[in-house]
Amino acid sequence: MNQKSPIPVLKRMAGFLHFIFTCIALLGIGFMYLNTNYGRGLDWLQNETFEQSPDFNKKVQSDITSIFDYLKYQEIFETNGDVDYNKVVLQVTSGPGGDMTYTLNDIILYGKSLGYYLDESDNYELKGIPENQSEEEETQYYVQWRCYQSEDELTGPDQSFATLPELTYEILSRFSSYYSIYSRLMSDFTNFYFRVAYYSKNSAIYEILTNAPEMTVDDMMAMGKYIYYAGDSSDLAVRTNFDSTFPSIPALMAQNNPYNSNQNYVVVGLDTSYKANDDYAQEFAAYNSSRKSFTTGLYLAAIGLAGCFFTFIFLTYASGHQSFSDPAITLYPFDRIRTDIMLLLMLFATYLGAVLAAPLLSRLLHLVVSSNYWDRANRVIMFGVVYLCVILTFFSLLRRYKAETLWKNSFLYEMMESLSERSFKYRLTLGYILYLSANVFAITLGAFFILNHEGALRSIPFLLAVIVWVLGNLMVFHYLYSNAVQTERIHEAIERLASGETNYKVELSQFSHLEARLAEGLNRISDGLQTALAEQVKSERLKADLITNVSHDIKTPLTSIINYIDLIKREHPEDPTIQKYLEVLDQKSQRLKTLTEDLVEASRASSGNIKLEMANIDIVELVQQTTGEFEDKYALRHLELVNTLPNEVILIEADGRRLWRVLENLYNNAFKYALESTRVYVGVEDHGPEVTFSIKNISASPLNISPDELTERFVRGDSSRTTEGSGLGLSIARDLTTLQGGKFQIIIDGDLFKAEVTFPIKN
Repeated sequence: MNQKSPIPVLKRMAGFLHFIFTCIALLGIGFMYLNTNYGRGLDWLQNETFEQSPDFNKKVQSDITSIFDYLKYQEIFETNGDVDYNKVVLQVTSGPGGDMTYTLNDIILYGKSLGYYLDESDNYELKGIPENQSEEEETQYYVQWRCYQSEDELTGPDQSFATLPELTYEILSRFSSYYSIYSRLMSDFTNFYFRVAYYSKNSAIYEILTNAPEMTVDDMMAMGKYIYYAGDSSDLAVRTNFDSTFPSIPALMAQNNPYNSNQNYVVVGLDTSYKANDDYAQEFAAYNSSRKSFTTGLYLAAIGLAGCFFTFIFLTYASGHQSFSDPAITLYPFDRIRTDIMLLLMLFATYLGAVLAAPLLSRLLHLVVSSNYWDRANRVIMFGVVYLCVILTFFSLLRRYKAETLWKNSFLYEMMESLSERSFKYRLTLGYILYLSANVFAITLGAFFILNHEGALRSIPFLLAVIVWVLGNLMVFHYLYSNAVQTERIHEAIERLASGETNYKVELSQFSHLEARLAEGLNRISDGLQTALAEQVKSERLKADLITNVSHDIKTPLTSIINYIDLIKREHPEDPTIQKYLEVLDQKSQRLKTLTEDLVEASRASSGNIKLEMANIDIVELVQQTTGEFEDKYALRHLELVNTLPNEVILIEADGRRLWRVLENLYNNAFKYALESTRVYVGVEDHGPEVTFSIKNISASPLNISPDELTERFVRGDSSRTTEGSGLGLSIARDLTTLQGGKFQIIIDGDLFKAEVTFPIKN
């Protein structure tokens, strides 16, 4: 026996079961959807009874209102408890001497002549459509009296005038409501019992309305559900075991009270055994039937969807395989058709199935299905045809995907492959031309179809054509968008490389064809920049080491020179010339020592070879301390320090010793180069996320140099080089600020020199 045979058999069985489960799921969803409780969730199935349902409480409230409506209708239509057809219900006049009165019987007879009737099968609803009215029937009469509305109750002039047909409709509508309430609540076949009683102050006069005169108040309250309200109750409480409190009852009792007395009560009892076949019994049966139907539908839908899911999973896994042990994918002749051609063929097949096969199958189904369900049967057939085409298309695409021929076996893939080696300009131009041509053709064809076919917008072929057109546009957009994205990524890579991020590499898998070669070239540029940068860093490190070593070699004999000068000075030579020479030697040796130290620190700062000890520092306090230390020194050149500092604490994260060196260099720079007898302005400004220290002064010499040049090594603003500066102070300040995460800036405006140091504020 062939080992490959079980899978085809199982696939056919799974396909058949998938179809059966789909039908079961649709049947269950139909049961649930055609239910009055659809959309309420599942809680009502477990926790709610008929007497707790919103519809039940709404009906009870409606019937309570109907009780008091009946009280009003009694006065209008009844005499001694019976309908009085001879009772006058309307009085109108057409002018002096033109008074006319109408009894209830007159109105009924006239209403019959107009075509009105009470439909007993529809709860005595007033129905009928009057024919064209005569000139006489369109006459406007002045209404002197309506049985349901007195003259002093008229609210507007428009209510004082009306035609006889209009008045007839108004009266018969109320007569219809009267009969409806009477048939539901006053008949012998009801589960809804009530008693309304009003008494005068001395209980001599009373009115009672009830549909169960043989029952007492206690009898009614012994029913399954009851409501009791007494007008003499001090707390206005409505006693009930209904889920609703019915707050309208006190108001209705008060509005319909014929006596100025609080001696009244209303009691309502509902027999929840539903012995009488009234509306409550019918709705109770319908509610329970709805519960069973919904539950059945829920189970069927759950079983059907679960079966559909598992069979679909199996079919998805087994599709294309002939054996559980063989990973090879078997493609049928249908699967070897070009993918795009296959999609067009299945689209056409779906259209033919919906237009030709579905109506034919529907007519055959009408032979065995009741006409009440023809519409749903047609939908089932239409869904079945479309679903069959969709499922066949899906599994064909799935087998192609498993065999890795989904994209490669298409005309579109071949076309794109032929264009992949072309330049971007060529591809974009050709693609745009094809895009415009296809759209012009589609729009022209669509316009022709719409203009020459009535109802084209609602036809299936037109809708399918629109879908294809939209999908084509989306594919073109995707192609252009993907090229634009790749171009944007290349642009981003260039920008990041240009900004100094030399180690940035682009992911080559995100690019295709020509753009992939460009991306590979950028990665090679990145590698070259990294190599060059590494060589530069190595060279700078060698320079720094050389400067450090030379400075160290100079420092040793320089220290000896300074010490010997000090020893000679202690001998107190008497010759003034010798003393002068010693003073010059002392000054120059000290200057050489400072220059050597600055040179070492400048070299370390520029190379980043400094270990920082970061801490939270109050920059305001540090500036105050620095200012205090330099005040005496500034006084030697008659320079006035002007501080503008905030009162609050502003913390930054920095190395205290290195930050002090930055401030010291800036203060010394101002001392050396500021114009004598001027002011030096020092300030700290809080800019929210950042704080800025600034120092500005008027230069003693013209500043014919750019700010960038001033921060270069061995460059001074005083070109005469008569000052004692080494030309390294600003360079050291800049490098130390940058190492600590701050920003250093110099601003020159004429002879005004300004230096700014900015740090982020520590929260």
